[in-house]
Order: sequence, then C-alpha cells, then structure tokens
Amino acid sequence: MFSKSEIVSPVYFPFTFISPSLVETMSLFFHRMCLYQPVCSKPQTALRPWMDKGFLNIRVPFENLINKKSIEAMLRNYKNWGLLHQHADLAYLKTVGDQIAPDGPVTARIISEIRGLTGKTSKESENRDLALQIFLHLAQDFDQQSLELRQQLNQLNDQYQALQSFFRQNETEQGHHVIPSELFPFIEDDPGNFLIEKRMAAWNHLFQKDPAESTILFTDSPAALAWLLDTVKEKVEVLKFDIAYAQAPTDQPPRTDHLEKLFDGLLRTPWGEQLQESIKQTSRHTKAMLDQWKKSTPGPYEKIASFRWYLVPNQGACRFLNRRCAGNNGGEEKGDVKNTVVGLVTHGPQSWSHGPKGKNSC
Repeated sequence: MFSKSEIVSPVYFPFTFISPSLVETMSLFFHRMCLYQPVCSKPQTALRPWMDKGFLNIRVPFENLINKKSIEAMLRNYKNWGLLHQHADLAYLKTVGDQIAPDGPVTARIISEIRGLTGKTSKESENRDLALQIFLHLAQDFDQQSLELRQQLNQLNDQYQALQSFFRQNETEQGHHVIPSELFPFIEDDPGNFLIEKRMAAWNHLFQKDPAESTILFTDSPAALAWLLDTVKEKVEVLKFDIAYAQAPTDQPPRTDHLEKLFDGLLRTPWGEQLQESIKQTSRHTKAMLDQWKKSTPGPYEKIASFRWYLVPNQGACRFLNRRCAGNNGGEEKGDVKNTVVGLVTHGPQSWSHGPKGKNSC
C-alpha cells in the first residue's frame, strides 16, 4: 500500500518537455509531481531548483536498457538531415516520402516501428523501444523550440503594445485607424494538435515500463485531454476552479494538504453512492478553501491558473491508458487505487482577459 503523498503526485502527459511556469503552478496545490523523459534527455536548467527540493520527480524508464551512444548518434543524423533540408518545399518532401530522415535501412525500420507500435520478437521489441525514444526526443525538441518562439513573440507583442499606447491618442485625434492591438494575435499553438495519437502511444510506452504510483494524470494541452477523454462515456467532472496569484509560495500551504486529501478520497473510494456524494461535496469544500486563501493573500495578482479535473471510475491509470492508447485492457495496477483522475491545467498572466491559454503558456 502506498502513502497519500505517493498516490497524490500528478503525472504530466503526453509531453516530455514541461515549462517551469507550469511546474510552479502545480506547486500551488501539490507536494510533488512526475515527468517522464526519454533516454539522454537533459532537463532544462530552470527545472533544477524544483528537482533539488524534491517537488519534480523525473523518470527515465529505459535509461539502463538502451545504448545511449546509439541514440545520440542517430539524433545527430536526424538533426543534420533536417538542417540540410530545412528550406525544402512541400512538393519535394512529398516526393521523398519515407526518406524524410537520414536514408538507409535503419530509417525505414524506425518509421515502420513508429507507425505500428507493436512487436512480437525480442529484436522487434528492441527496435520499437529505440524508435519511440527517437520520436520522443524529436517531439521534445519541437515542443521546447515552440515555447521559446512563443516567448520571443510575446515579448515583441509587449514591446509593440507599449509603443502603440504611446502613439494611440495622437492617432485617434487625427482620425487615423487604430493600430491592431497585437502583432501576433495567434501564437499559442497547442502541440497536442500535432501527431497526438503517436505522442500518446509513445508516452504510454514510457509510462507502462515504469508506472508511477499515482493515478492522477494532467496536461496543459486541450487537444491531448480531448483525445484521451472525449470517447470515455463514464468520465465525471469532479472539480473546476480558477485561481489568481502573485507567485507560488516557498513553503507548502494548508490548501495543498486539503486538496490532496480530497484527491486521495476520489482515488481510493470504489464507485458508488459514497463516492458520488463525495464528488458533490468536493466542489463546495474547494470553493470555501479558495475563498479563505484569497482573503489571506491580498493582491495584486500577476498570474492566473485554471484547473479542470475529471474522474474515470473503476480503472487505474495503467489499464485506462492501455485501453485508450494500445486498444487493450492490460496493465498491472499498483496499490489499492480504484479510479483515475485526469486534469487540464492552463496558466498565464493575469492580464489575459479570456483566461489562461493552452500548452506551456509563458
């Protein structure tokens, strides 16, 4: 049997790159969280303080099973190929088809393994493991570069708006058209919109190799949440709330214990009248807790976060993920957990008038 702190430690899916600001947001309500990464990953420097204090637990399930030098060499080949062909037009890429990568038998095998994520022999299993590690690395690089680009564009928008406010009154007085409020109004792409089925299958492969004790899964990608839950008829929304804050506290506040106690009950209680009544009370208790916290921490607030949580009854995380990602009901469950909780956590500056935006907001 696992302790409450082990069970109530949310696991981030289906990405292996996470923004430090999202980690900070999760620290508002939890003592610990978990991130899965492929072999040879190097967590960004900004995550180190969260790792040192024990809040961020990074798992690398295949670390001792896959040759690191092989992965590093293959990644170099893929990236070099990409640099050589970065200005290729779409027509060319369509003609080369499966040759989009360093050419050779290894490439064809990896593409085949990523497309069909099953293997029957030991050799096929090794090939699949390697293929998925490469896929996760490339996706991780894409996500990190996308976030860095969004941050740069957001900075340009901020500078543009400051300049606009300086000239706006004069422009209006002279009857000129008002300059658009943003240079880049649509820059918050959700990586979950890209290859989400492959991302989920590859990430689930990591998770099943070394399942976390927790059956709380969370993402900041609306597309990933929709893919995982939209066809799950038995899901139940158990909690939703928004919170404005200045910065995450350095100590663990009482609300962390409160919310973890609620989640522990949701995970361990079998589906039935008792749990259904508990779900009704959860929202009221959480609202009272947040009202009390707001009174004790007056503004101004710089950030806002939105939390949406759903319960999938009668299934642990291993079985639920295999059911959605691999089309089977396999998966060995740990401990005495009865259900799975899945959440969407979005966050951003308090200035956003329509609430937090999506994936890894900055």
